[in-house]
Amino acid sequence: MTTNRPILSVAIATFLGLSATASADDATVGTTRIEHWPDGKKAAFMMMFDDGCPSHVKNAIPELVKRHLTGTFFIVPDKGEYKAHLAFWEKEVPTLPGIVLGNHSFSHKGYSSVENAEEEMVQANETIFKLFPGKKPRLLSYATPGGVKNAISNEQILEIAAKHNLIVRPTFQGHGAAIHYKTGASILDAIDTAMTTGEAAYVIFHGVGGDWISFPLDQFAALLDGVETRSQSVWVSDPLSIHQYETERQSAKVSVTSATPTQIKLTLSSEADSSLYDQPLTLTTRTPSSWQKCQVTQGSIKSTAPIVDGHVRYHATPSSAPIVLTRI
Repeated sequence: MTTNRPILSVAIATFLGLSATASADDATVGTTRIEHWPDGKKAAFMMMFDDGCPSHVKNAIPELVKRHLTGTFFIVPDKGEYKAHLAFWEKEVPTLPGIVLGNHSFSHKGYSSVENAEEEMVQANETIFKLFPGKKPRLLSYATPGGVKNAISNEQILEIAAKHNLIVRPTFQGHGAAIHYKTGASILDAIDTAMTTGEAAYVIFHGVGGDWISFPLDQFAALLDGVETRSQSVWVSDPLSIHQYETERQSAKVSVTSATPTQIKLTLSSEADSSLYDQPLTLTTRTPSSWQKCQVTQGSIKSTAPIVDGHVRYHATPSSAPIVLTRI
């Protein structure tokens, strides 16, 4: 994943119409940066789970929900394991906060042709769409099944995925798979490293306390405990949300259109397709020294934010709607 730093737009005192006698602090009013990760967090981390294993139902999901953590489960709707817990996946999971579903093909039998691959991906998509009536995802995370033979090339698989708005997750190879880790502490070390580099770390599990390629349940619990303690500094999210944030941020630009002692107006744009990429970005703006809190307005969305060390941090979506910061 890319680690490009945010594009900054610096407010110039003469452009903002500030007086020549304004203080050095006030001369920078409106200066805004786009945070590398939401809320200014140091890194991102995602936990992914393959195959819809029974141990996900029994162990992984309850442990995640108990700690209010996010996990992404790449399901295979035509497999027996999924069907054996159909009510859980299709009735309970859509109601559970933080539990995200991804496309791992319909049958996990490998792709015999381009037509077969497209059918497999579309059927899995449709299964997930049906679980969220009125909330049809426009993008879905995708992972090609492993341990099976495909009669088509990886390039062809990627073309089909792109056609159906499937975002391919980070590779299973290398440091990302749980099989390369023996303890929860070793995964936490990877997260700590990511906090020093600003990157997104991840881990991919199969079984958790059971099933195949199993990761020990006690080590999984230790990992989640450690993730929970790091959540103030690490954005624990899903691969699709992280992809959306990064894609928007890479081409995002913020411009200050006006600044007075009581109000700052800005615009936020991105080259990403706004019909698919509408993840709010986190902005931090320099405010006048007299401000203690402000109202943030973008379109019909309003919120109140405190001023900390002369700056306000808030969320905004790249769009034509201006952002207005008003002193309270």
